[in-house]
Amino acid sequence: MAELTCMVPIPTTLQEIDEAVRKFQVSDLDGSDLYCQWQAIRDASLEQLAIETDKNPVAGGDSY
Repeated sequence: MAELTCMVPIPTTLQEIDEAVRKFQVSDLDGSDLYCQWQAIRDASLEQLAIETDKNPVAGGDSY
């Protein structure tokens, strides 16, 4: 099976993610275009989550 190559830019700020989600919701994409847009939003969201998690560590969180 061929690997899918996505050329969609990944948002880097929360504002860019919000804008990408709004565009995604009103878009008429399907197939690989739809998947690539979704994946870019997902990757950006996970990256933001990692950044926010590093900023606010929970005291004792590493003891679990």
